[in-house]
Amino acid sequence: MGTGAGFSNTTGCNNVALGPEALFLNLIGRNNVAVGDSAGYQNLASGNTFVGAKAGLSNTTGERATFVGDSAGFSSNGLSNTFIGYKSGLNTTAGSFNTFLGTQAGLSNTTGSYNLFVGDNAGAGNTTGRENLFLGPSAGFTNTAGRFNTFLGLYSGYGNINGENNVFLGYHSGFNNLNGNFNLFMGTETGYTNTSGVYNTFVGNGAGYYNQTGSNNTLVGLNSGFKTTGSDNVMIGGAAGLENTLGSQNTFLGTGAGVSPANPALINATAIGYEAEVSANNSVVLGKGANVGIGTSAPTAKLEIVSGSAGTSGLKLTNLPIGTATTLRTTKFLTVDVAGNVVLGNITSGAREGETTTAAFWERNGQVLRSMDGNSVVIGTSFNKTPKGYKLFVEEGILTEKVKVALKNTSEWSDYVFATDYRLKPLAEVAAYIRQHRHLPGIPSATEVVEQGVDLGKMNAKLLEKIEELTLYSIQLEQSNQKQQQELQAVKEKQAHLEQLLQELIKNK
Repeated sequence: MGTGAGFSNTTGCNNVALGPEALFLNLIGRNNVAVGDSAGYQNLASGNTFVGAKAGLSNTTGERATFVGDSAGFSSNGLSNTFIGYKSGLNTTAGSFNTFLGTQAGLSNTTGSYNLFVGDNAGAGNTTGRENLFLGPSAGFTNTAGRFNTFLGLYSGYGNINGENNVFLGYHSGFNNLNGNFNLFMGTETGYTNTSGVYNTFVGNGAGYYNQTGSNNTLVGLNSGFKTTGSDNVMIGGAAGLENTLGSQNTFLGTGAGVSPANPALINATAIGYEAEVSANNSVVLGKGANVGIGTSAPTAKLEIVSGSAGTSGLKLTNLPIGTATTLRTTKFLTVDVAGNVVLGNITSGAREGETTTAAFWERNGQVLRSMDGNSVVIGTSFNKTPKGYKLFVEEGILTEKVKVALKNTSEWSDYVFATDYRLKPLAEVAAYIRQHRHLPGIPSATEVVEQGVDLGKMNAKLLEKIEELTLYSIQLEQSNQKQQQELQAVKEKQAHLEQLLQELIKNK
């Protein structure tokens, strides 16, 4: 019904065309409904519903489409698309299985498929992005190629262009995201400034508001991590980490827990508890003026430890056993009172009755007597003190079943000889050195040994160095011999060949 409605129809059946030139070029398409001026004008397919002026005007082969609204699905040829609203899906060409509801929803979409855009201008800038869910006016407005995103709320994900696998829930959530991926923002203006940050989880109004490029953050609570731009932070609680800006790898748990404005860029800092505040890198703060209990639910001191057995402290210092050398001379020490409180004791004031001040400079551990102030020990009468750099002298020698020399690091051993950049002296150079000095290079002379003695660790390393050098010389010699053998064999083969040629010449003469 209408001028030119169904004008070209030949075998098409079960069609409804209402309006000037509705289904104008339809030939064989079936089961179509076109209502409005030029609705479904170029349609050749079946099972479509076009309602509105120029709705589905350029559709030719697309089927099972529903376009409602002026110019809805104007350019579409995709399958199973549903566009409802003024110019919704206007530029869609080959995109299929899309649902756009709202004025200009999916306006610029061309080949994107499996999208659901609901709201005025929702996904208006999408071109090739697919499998997105945008609910709310202007949600995902500038998204072009971003995929697998879910934006719910007015202007949520508004600036997203290529970002993928994001979930933004709430007014202005992820508003400025450009290409950030795998983010979860829940709450009004959460992650508002984020542009390229990835793997973030922000929950709570204003959480992570100023984050731009920070990644791997978990922020939960009203305005938690509001100013942060760092990465790898965990902030849980209202305004947790509020003053943190550049800091990374921090953990703040509790309302107001975090850093002061004077320390906005801490690294690996932890504050746990209501308004707990940490002010140094690599530090842990528990509570604000709180007591810490281990093994008890009612601590009465800043730190109270209750072990499972009477008479034990429950405290262990693994790297400070009884045999550890002391580093500070003192007559004071820590002990406990009758209530188990740790107190400072003093040797000279009666904490150890009968001790003298001099005795306090020594510590006995079983059969071992240790100097508390780093004194040297001389056994014998021929010396009054040890030479510089030594702590023990024993006259007439030491008899022992075992001697072990410790090295400070691997560079003091001779494995460096086998390094690829080690310079092995030519034997001629070694021979010249021996003729001049009468001992091997790097080995002390007899005079030096008499004057300075022998350092067992260094001497063993030097001797092994010479053995390893001999090994390298032997390897070089073997390689040289092998080369000579190969050259000799080649000469023999050449000579045999010449002799054979000579014999042949003699026979043929």
